[in-house]
Amino acid sequence: MLLNVQELRAGKTKIALHETIDVADLLSQVPGVRPAGPLAADVTAEPLGEFVEVNGTLDCNLEWTCVRCLTAFEEPLHIPYGERFKQVSQEVAELGEQDDEDFVPFHGDRLELRPYLQDELLLNLPLSPTCSEDCRGLDPETGENLNGKPERSRPAKIDPRLEALKGWFDPERS
Repeated sequence: MLLNVQELRAGKTKIALHETIDVADLLSQVPGVRPAGPLAADVTAEPLGEFVEVNGTLDCNLEWTCVRCLTAFEEPLHIPYGERFKQVSQEVAELGEQDDEDFVPFHGDRLELRPYLQDELLLNLPLSPTCSEDCRGLDPETGENLNGKPERSRPAKIDPRLEALKGWFDPERS
């Protein structure tokens, strides 16, 4: 998604950009996530003095693996996007973004937005995706998926090393 900054500043109006980006290679290194479609980027760019402000939304359907029950599920991801760019000299642009700045420096008349949009997608992926809030996960003994199964009582297990202490506080023992 290439933005011509000279045309943007010359027109002094907003420019709408729409593009679909294939994220299969990007997400191939992320465990538990597979793309179910491309990343749809709908952004507008507008000149604000010496800055170029880019705002919009990113939408992508992803296939996740639940971290509790290990079932696959598909869920859309909607990400609001907003970034401020500033055209600077090549020396400053090579230093990259500084922590105390509220903008991303770039050099040249064209700004490639694709890497910034892909970074935003990666930063908004959940750390532990679950198929539902009340996912019960897997049975620790059998490995069976507990979702949709009735609740069953489990006998209290006593560590065999501590079984001799089981009757320690028993009143009949005294």
